[in-house]
Amino acid sequence: TFHFSQEVSTVEKQENGRFFVETSKGTRFLTKTLFIAAGVGAFQPRTLKVDGLPAFEGTQIFYNVKNPGDFAGKNLVIVGGGDSALDWALEFVKDSPHQAESVILIHRRDAFQAAPASIAKMRALCEAQAMQFIVGQITGYEDKDGRLTGVKVTGADAVTRVVPLDVLLVFFGLSPKLGPIADWGLDIERKQLKVDTEKFSTSIPGIFAVGDINVYPGKKKLILSGFHECALAAFGAMPFIVPDKKVFLLYTTTSPKLHKVLGVASPVFD
Repeated sequence: TFHFSQEVSTVEKQENGRFFVETSKGTRFLTKTLFIAAGVGAFQPRTLKVDGLPAFEGTQIFYNVKNPGDFAGKNLVIVGGGDSALDWALEFVKDSPHQAESVILIHRRDAFQAAPASIAKMRALCEAQAMQFIVGQITGYEDKDGRLTGVKVTGADAVTRVVPLDVLLVFFGLSPKLGPIADWGLDIERKQLKVDTEKFSTSIPGIFAVGDINVYPGKKKLILSGFHECALAAFGAMPFIVPDKKVFLLYTTTSPKLHKVLGVASPVFD
């Protein structure tokens, strides 16, 4: 069973040895073992670091666009210099199905890490006064009656100007973070989970970590190494799941059971 678009927010060990697991959507599990295969962490948007602005997140400040129609007819300020910032700026200009009232793009310098065609189109639209591009960084904001009314943009000339807006869209890219994993009481070294190399168990028995989320002497961040870690972790988990059952190695070359699972014919030896 797969549960997508959810982040595990809570992991608590119970008196009977099982783990209570809860996700951001309230889905709950009880499990004997837990495998963490989170790569380098959960990718989260890089946020705009201006005191006070987080209060407007989700109402007037957004780090992604789920429904473009929500921003139609708005005065938009878009911040960033990558493909996402350029693509959404172009999406909301006039003659678009989701046309905004106005579009202002802000980037800290007059150079972009985006597709050349998108950059050329953006500059052409600015020349045609269909949108505006400002070189500078957001250093403050203005609000009225609990609503964000504008951002203060400091340019290369050290002059700060107020740019009015209805909505601020920020595209600074993604950054991997441990997220809630950091609060589960596991031993951590440089934002990675420490494991043994016998069974890839973490500091809490029953919780295993495989792949780029873990660290140990000689660690290599390769998919091949991840498969090796998963195999040893699976054997390490068996005593927790079926403590009285002996586990035997099965080989794809000789095991009829594995041949049946894989849907291949068993070899016939004369």
